[in-house]
Amino acid sequence: MAMDTWFMQGGWAFLDASEIDPLLDKMEEAEIRHLAFGGPLPLAPEPRHYEGPLKGCPPPPATRARAAKIRSFLEAAWSRNLRIYSYGTNPHMCGDSGFYQRLPNKHLLQVDQSLVGVESYWGACANAPEFLQFYLGRIRDVHLHFPRVEGFLNDGPEFGYEIAGLGYMDGNLDLFGCFGPCCASKARELGYDFGDLKQGALRLMNFLRALDEGALARMFEHPGAPPDALAAAAGEDRIVAWLRFKEDSIVSYVQQLCRGVKEMNSALEMGIGSRLPAFVPLTGYDLGRLAQHADFLLPKIYLWMGGVDGLYGTVYRWARTLRDWNPHLREELLFRFTYRLFGFELPQVQSLADMLHHIEPGFADSTARTYLGAPFPAEFFTRVVADQVRLMIAQVGDAGQVRPWTHVDHGGRVLTPDELDRTLSAAAAAGLRTYLNYCPLESGNWEVAIKHGKED
Repeated sequence: MAMDTWFMQGGWAFLDASEIDPLLDKMEEAEIRHLAFGGPLPLAPEPRHYEGPLKGCPPPPATRARAAKIRSFLEAAWSRNLRIYSYGTNPHMCGDSGFYQRLPNKHLLQVDQSLVGVESYWGACANAPEFLQFYLGRIRDVHLHFPRVEGFLNDGPEFGYEIAGLGYMDGNLDLFGCFGPCCASKARELGYDFGDLKQGALRLMNFLRALDEGALARMFEHPGAPPDALAAAAGEDRIVAWLRFKEDSIVSYVQQLCRGVKEMNSALEMGIGSRLPAFVPLTGYDLGRLAQHADFLLPKIYLWMGGVDGLYGTVYRWARTLRDWNPHLREELLFRFTYRLFGFELPQVQSLADMLHHIEPGFADSTARTYLGAPFPAEFFTRVVADQVRLMIAQVGDAGQVRPWTHVDHGGRVLTPDELDRTLSAAAAAGLRTYLNYCPLESGNWEVAIKHGKED
């Protein structure tokens, strides 16, 4: 069965290498009717659109240099009745302008109970009131200058789900964030004792560094959901409260964001990005609750080994760090713990050595890109990927409201076109009807997009 394929480009550099009409012809060949763009649009910010201290962010020089070509492309797309969505309004897309860095940043909790600020591309804390004020101002700018843009794609905010130890993304994805003053204020607003949340997180941090077979047995034997099993194994109910605070704060943020967009124009659509269902309990996302506010959800079917954000890489980092912290335990037990936490099991993987077959070893602990490594087994797609898609549809409650991002890498081992094809085939078999293709404009990937966008 064909799926409705949406397409996204991260920036505008593709316009330097492609003529407009041939590129749009390719879109039509794949039967793509919806386009999204991560590059900021060429417009002058309107200070009156911003309620907070930051009064807009001018587009970067590269966007200004391509302004005429961008406008020509959009006009050509609209002339073909393509629907356009903006990702470039996300606050982090301000890039090196300095505006994003002026927003309050996240703070990571350390073992000694100190806090460390996150200074990275994604380091701003969305629980700061200034964050949403700035974001909505950028959306108002686009709606004024480009009123035919039909909606917006929101990436995050999210709490981290990666275990500490390997230094990924300057701590932005670290499980033990965020504990700064913005989150403390949000906790009070939502009725939580922030001191209790901090103690719950500290208990989990120390628990993960001192696992024993008894604790693992409690985790494995617990009949409940992974957060409840984790709290029971650690002997600390405040862990569940901490995870619930994350969820409540994300719901509060998304509700305000979607309401603000609809107040501009009720016809505007808002899509909310998330991780896969396996990871959302740690990131603070409840897909069912968020579906009450968003027009559609965009869980990321990111699967690669190594790099940033990939499912295989996340499992590897958890197992690797737990082994470093608990060298007395067998790797097989640490993988069982990781699988219990995430609710899936990778086929043919019970050790770190099993995982390293899928990437050139020198790239396993880096964000560099490699094409070397064994493909993932076929049963990974038919079991794990299909189950994750079934879960996201069940949690949202409507397959038409689920539009996952697909990509082949953020560094690490690049997925092959065959693996992308298997991913989409498994997703379609699990009930997926539409997806957002964020893959490079390469021939193999386009063959896959064309295949899955056409009726048999």
